[in-house]
Amino acid sequence: MDRGRLWVGVSANGASHRGGTFVIVTQQVLTSSNRRTRDAVDPAFYYEAFNPQFTGLAYDPLVTFQESAGSNGLRLVPDLALAIPAPRDRGRTYAFRIRPHIRYSDGQPLRASDFRRGMERLFRVHSPARSLFSSIVGAAACTRHPAGCDLSRGIVTDNATGSVVFHLTAPDAPFLFNLTQNGFAAPIPPGTSDHETGSRTVPGTGPYRIVAVSNTQVRFARNPYFQEWSHAAQPAGNPNAIVWRTAPTVQDAVADVEHGRADYLFGLVPRAQYRQLELHSPAQVYSSPVFSVEFSPLNTHRAPFDDVRVRRAFNYAIDRAKIVKLYGGSAFATVTCQVIAPGLTGYRRYCPYTARRRASGAYTGPDLARAHRLVAESGTAGDRINIWGTTDNSHIPQGLTEYLALVLRHLGYRVRLHLVTNATFTDALRARIQLSTDGDWVANYPDPTAYLPQFFGCGGGNGNGYYCNPRLDREMHRAGLLELSSPAKASALWAAIDRQITDAAPWVT
Repeated sequence: MDRGRLWVGVSANGASHRGGTFVIVTQQVLTSSNRRTRDAVDPAFYYEAFNPQFTGLAYDPLVTFQESAGSNGLRLVPDLALAIPAPRDRGRTYAFRIRPHIRYSDGQPLRASDFRRGMERLFRVHSPARSLFSSIVGAAACTRHPAGCDLSRGIVTDNATGSVVFHLTAPDAPFLFNLTQNGFAAPIPPGTSDHETGSRTVPGTGPYRIVAVSNTQVRFARNPYFQEWSHAAQPAGNPNAIVWRTAPTVQDAVADVEHGRADYLFGLVPRAQYRQLELHSPAQVYSSPVFSVEFSPLNTHRAPFDDVRVRRAFNYAIDRAKIVKLYGGSAFATVTCQVIAPGLTGYRRYCPYTARRRASGAYTGPDLARAHRLVAESGTAGDRINIWGTTDNSHIPQGLTEYLALVLRHLGYRVRLHLVTNATFTDALRARIQLSTDGDWVANYPDPTAYLPQFFGCGGGNGNGYYCNPRLDREMHRAGLLELSSPAKASALWAAIDRQITDAAPWVT
């Protein structure tokens, strides 16, 4: 207000920026007809680039995350569904109604039965995403006999009413989150092949359709049948066309953006080059937070890390601020002592491994005196520790493995360093080593259920068998189910789980 006059600000997006071609450049290979790769444009296989940057341009699930910056982007919203249903039958039934009058990019109408067809096709084409939906009634039989996959008991559809009802064998806390995953849960129209399509495309319902594909470029054009039904879930795009193309190196990709040959780089910019860009092209450099946790996993079944005092000593001794610098500074990493990433359900800043503990949970620096006392109490000084690191993982900074080895030597251990390629890390090797420095998790979806059970559950697929606590398994399962019925209680329980894991110190985060 100014002397009785009302001023209204209007955002500078929308029609003034509508039209033209938006060019995205990346170092990744975009497409392949080889089923063993993950980057075919077939929605049953593609998950190198996440929504909305690739598959989200052309395909829609029943539910998705809101297309907004900041914390609003963590909200689940209905997409092709009219609403997000509350689970019934003690968490084993989800009943959706789909939006009317939606058409695919080839003009076919969307029907409820297309969702079952899409799920059955995941099993028939051996999609890596089929494990996401293993809780659906009939999925186990589809895994054993994929060619004859029949999910009619687990996904009951009615084209007349637009009803899609999922029946699960047991409550599945991440089920709604898994429905958001790229194009995996997208409906598939009749006539689509039950084989991976390679460079041929599958019609979708999104604002764009894939019109041209090669190993170096994918071109999207407007879907002529698309009309925006929910700006929060699937906004109409501004460009008339979007071109994804690959560059020989990340340096070439950076140069393309610097010189106007591309609008956006999808991928990581090397730390040294990032610093140069900050100096010479600051208006073109943007840094966005990602839900990711970097860590060194400790094998709690192998001495000396079978003693919690040793694991805690290692956590006290490392200088997390120094490790942040190894990653490239505050533009690339932030300090954490715990396993739940900031912004996720249950996150309460907590750092017991610091020189001066504060109520805020802030990290103040290493506590070497306490670390040495714990090692002395454990009686393990002088033990042999083999530490394994990679030579070809671009996410892990040079010098990290050597630094952690130096810390362990300072604590009195005899340390042998093994620097090998990623390919050397077989499952058999990981099962017997004491620790490695290549731990990394990047969110498939923003929730603790996305990774805590996989890393810390007794049967977790990513934990290498390093840590098992049956009581913790039960608590994680309960926390996931509470998210469906009582989010506040779930958040409190996840916070307690986070502290329990952090205190047990199976990771050095």
